[in-house]
Amino acid sequence: MSSIFFDNQLPLSDVGSVCCIAWSKGEETPLLAVAEGCNVRIFREEGEELADAVQSRSVACTALAWHPHSKVLAAGWEDGAVTFTGPACSSARDDREVHRDSCILCIVFNPNGSRCVTTDNNGVVGVWKTDAKGLCNQMCHYRKSGAHDKVSFRTMTPTGEPSLENPPFFFGGEQGIIYLADDFGLCSERYKVGSPLQLLEYYHQKDVVVLVTKSVILAQFTLSAEGKVTKESKLKLSCGPNPEKLQGCWAGPGLLATCSHESIVRLWNLADDESYILSLQGVDERNSLSGDKVTSIDFNPRKQVLACGTRGGKMVQWRCSTISGTPKNENSWQVLPVVNASKCMIDKLTWGPGESLVHIRNERSSVILNEAQLNTAVQAPYLAVQTAPTQVLLHHIEKQTRYQLTTNFGVKGLSIGGSTVMLWNSKQVTLYEIDGHTMQAAVHSSFKHESGSIASAVLICQGQDRIVAVATGAKIEFCNSQGHVQRTIQFSAEVEGLPACLDVSGSFLVASTTMNVIRVWNVSREKPNQVGTARKFEGIDQQSLGDIRSVRINKNGKRVSMLVDQRMGPGGVHVGGGSLRVPDSRLFVYDLDADIFMTYKVGKSCVPVAHSWDCTDARLVCCEVVPQALAYDGEASQESAPPSPTAALKGSIVEASVQPKHCVITLFVADAESILLQDTISCLDPESNGLTRMPVALVVPHIYFSRQVSGEMSSPEGAPEEEHARSVITRAVLRDFAGLENMDEETTAALLNFSYHLACGNTDEAYKSVKGVRSTGVWESMSKMCVKTGRLDVAQKCLGQMGHARAAGALRACTEKEPEARLATVAVHLDMIEDAEQLLKQCGRFDILNQLYQACGEWEKALEVAKTKDRVHLKPTHFAYAQHLEAVEDVQGALTHFEFSGTYRTESPRLLCSLGMTEDLESYVEQSDDSHLHRWYAQYLESKANLEGASREYKKAGDWLSLCRVACFNEDLDRAQKICEDSQDHAACYHLARHLEAAGRTKEAIHFFQMAGRLSHALRLAQENNFDGDLMSLALASDPVNMSQAAKYYEGRGQPSKAVVLYQKAGQQKRALELCFSARLFDALRKIADDLSADSDPAILAKCAEFFMEHSQHDKAVHLLSISRQYEKAVQLCNEHDVQITEDMAERMTPDKNSMDQAQRAEILQEIAKLCKKQGSFQLACKKFTQAGDKLKAMKSLLKSG
Repeated sequence: MSSIFFDNQLPLSDVGSVCCIAWSKGEETPLLAVAEGCNVRIFREEGEELADAVQSRSVACTALAWHPHSKVLAAGWEDGAVTFTGPACSSARDDREVHRDSCILCIVFNPNGSRCVTTDNNGVVGVWKTDAKGLCNQMCHYRKSGAHDKVSFRTMTPTGEPSLENPPFFFGGEQGIIYLADDFGLCSERYKVGSPLQLLEYYHQKDVVVLVTKSVILAQFTLSAEGKVTKESKLKLSCGPNPEKLQGCWAGPGLLATCSHESIVRLWNLADDESYILSLQGVDERNSLSGDKVTSIDFNPRKQVLACGTRGGKMVQWRCSTISGTPKNENSWQVLPVVNASKCMIDKLTWGPGESLVHIRNERSSVILNEAQLNTAVQAPYLAVQTAPTQVLLHHIEKQTRYQLTTNFGVKGLSIGGSTVMLWNSKQVTLYEIDGHTMQAAVHSSFKHESGSIASAVLICQGQDRIVAVATGAKIEFCNSQGHVQRTIQFSAEVEGLPACLDVSGSFLVASTTMNVIRVWNVSREKPNQVGTARKFEGIDQQSLGDIRSVRINKNGKRVSMLVDQRMGPGGVHVGGGSLRVPDSRLFVYDLDADIFMTYKVGKSCVPVAHSWDCTDARLVCCEVVPQALAYDGEASQESAPPSPTAALKGSIVEASVQPKHCVITLFVADAESILLQDTISCLDPESNGLTRMPVALVVPHIYFSRQVSGEMSSPEGAPEEEHARSVITRAVLRDFAGLENMDEETTAALLNFSYHLACGNTDEAYKSVKGVRSTGVWESMSKMCVKTGRLDVAQKCLGQMGHARAAGALRACTEKEPEARLATVAVHLDMIEDAEQLLKQCGRFDILNQLYQACGEWEKALEVAKTKDRVHLKPTHFAYAQHLEAVEDVQGALTHFEFSGTYRTESPRLLCSLGMTEDLESYVEQSDDSHLHRWYAQYLESKANLEGASREYKKAGDWLSLCRVACFNEDLDRAQKICEDSQDHAACYHLARHLEAAGRTKEAIHFFQMAGRLSHALRLAQENNFDGDLMSLALASDPVNMSQAAKYYEGRGQPSKAVVLYQKAGQQKRALELCFSARLFDALRKIADDLSADSDPAILAKCAEFFMEHSQHDKAVHLLSISRQYEKAVQLCNEHDVQITEDMAERMTPDKNSMDQAQRAEILQEIAKLCKKQGSFQLACKKFTQAGDKLKAMKSLLKSG
């Protein structure tokens, strides 16, 4: 619901003579005192003056201050007089002695109102003892040099304990000296800054004095228990070109806000020694404040709103979103709609008590702005919406006609009963009779309520009678249309509180009180009959659930919906008596039968601001939701009421809390335990470029909105003056009734039941409720409803009933495992593209979403999804888009996306060739660096017999084979050879070698076969042409197979030495040995023997050993016998031929421990040891005797070794 500021202009005779103003402190009956010249006048919030409270003297009033706890006003005058008057004073009191012949500059009360400090321009500071009845007694006074106009109480002791009873105070002024004084006559200088003071504030939480001088120095200090200055700091402020116009105020704990006729507000975080700004630029969509300057500033701690007046007469507001602590940066402030407060510069802006009052003063006027919600009312076929403080728009739902009703008083509320509309404010009630044919409204009756202020009023229809229920004081009065009281319902002010909010629906009336008590009556008869008992707004543990802000009752009187505020204490703690009121983000519903309170959380950083029940269905309630950073989200232990079972598929408000938005939600109150989401409609009008529209009423199947169409109106909060902007009523169809707006009541009720049961998850009941419906359009609408609610099973039945074979077939053919993907299939066939898109996003099937976008021609969206969510199909998407562009003959675009798809090497040339664009093809290829593309184009040119161009493109492509092939085709063998030698390309070398072989140039062919790595071909040519010299080098560089063939060739040619080398290299040692034996190649055989190891063939080893023995090569024979494990034969050979045994030889002839029997091994070792002893190798003999186990002989050998 939008709000509006009522402008109550004060009836001052000379606005320019106003010196100062002061708001009373209590929220109950707020008063504003204004010093106009020599008079002090007191006004109510509506701008009405208290005639008997005027003070008049011969001199001007220069200072005003209200007692913090009562309606006692202290006034200071130009002649030094101080007076204490006001509604709470038993009699007026004054004093003229303390400040005789001086001008009073400042009056300040301490927090509990027991002390008052006054200062004047001659340096006198007076301390007074005061009370709530206006009694005042002078306690002491001080006289210091200079004028003192700044006073601040020290409400914290140096030890960190609050001091609120009789705290000392700081004062200072034009001398730049800060004094600390108390009420016992003690006063001393504590700090000197050397420049007149512009601001003097006290940071209570840290016991720090904060001051700003006229030379724009920000100084901070605190006093120790001994009174010494500590923690002093000074900072030169940046205040723009007008530092003398600096204004400042606290905007939170330790946060000082200042303005000085700049386009920004500066905030100084003294706790963290940081600063930031809030700018007027971009606070609204039209940037209407461009070039404007901030001229005044004030902060409302109750509302957490910082308000600024501007040179252009605007009031700009920022709401602090930090419940506890100090706002750290500009992101902690939420800008509110700009208010057109005045037509000239605002000199001073001052918040009043509570949340809705603010005083604006400029050179032409002095105005009290009172913020109030725009009122709406509905009773078919009429609805009414307030569009301005004195204007109400009447609208006929069925005929779509309208009438603008203008009153002579500010409308605070309205109500409709039958054809009568009632407008009221705190003192007056007026009834208008509506002519249904002409939509004209004439005054039926009007009366003033003299006995007390009207807190709320509603119109009750009892047949032809019109009864006005008025909440005033501690009672509800039932009056006739002339204002005569017929009945009264009394409340206990101490137990129940005062009735504050009324609502009527059909025959039921509900009231909520200031102490959060709910009472319901049946008013269908002459005497109201109470339904149930009075119910305190408390939980099971009897803890308060909050402060009720608004109540609405449904048509059968069974349920009451409520909007609630929570009270927050210091540090953001939820306490019942806290000073900060924070809107609750939950909608509360009281079930009278079950006697319980249900809640539905509308989302994080969102709050409900308006609510109403449907006129025809008692289960359906709608709620307007607005984004608001300062919102109470409920206790951590509390769970919000569940949305419907398919809320995850419907994009519920809970999901939307990531990005809060202004919208209307409709809810089904299903039973005593659950509230289910039914629909969500944005409050941004799609037909008016997204301008905000205000929800007015829910009348199934529509939700009605109001929107102003004047050029000036752009925000939901209107200007205080009536701009007579033309308002229009628009409507939006509920999702479940799309296309069925004109159905009869029976079908509409059936559809509503279907929607209700579907939201409850009761499929059978949902289907039963519409089973008798025969309209295809209705079944189609229900199919769409099933898509939106995620009920695939019911959707199948609906498709069958409406005969949509194509959709039903597509659903059966869909094999996707995600139900959302199958629902999306149905949605596509029902032309619900946006819903299909949302469903596919929810289930993460971005591949199908990509296909959907392609099918719909939404190529930009398809490419975006492919880039961010469906990377695996990015290239296919580009390819499909390129094909689409090719079909629409966008050649350049198609070429671009063929490149992105990676298919340009074939598709781009194909496209250009098919269109006969040969010159473009050549240019396209020339601009590309892709070798495949150049190769394709070279082949194309070669097919056209353009061999020179083909050679050029083959070279660019690095295709040396094709380049060599073309050169060979042209018989340019020199060029071909150069290509091969430069590129070292194997394929090109092979092609050239074959060409040379065919041309009979064998030597060159062998060379290029060798360069190509085709040694088998080179060997073949060498053998065929008996090139023995080349053959050996080629064979040694080839593989074993080719080596063997070359060895056979040399063997046949009678060159055994070369054959042996090749056989050995090829691994055919046996054949190499046989050839060595037959050709008696001892050197070659010795080399082969040196390469033999224990892993070699035993037969080869034995044969070599025998050969060496035959030819007296005993050492070689012994070596081969040892590695072939013929240890006995090796020892015997050494013994017979006296072969000298070395240590290595002895080790080779030593068997491994586990290779044979131990006795046999010992015998071999004994023989080796004896041979070593015989040859004089005593140490080696000792070692072998030891290994044989004969330690005695080992010792003897060792002794012989010396």
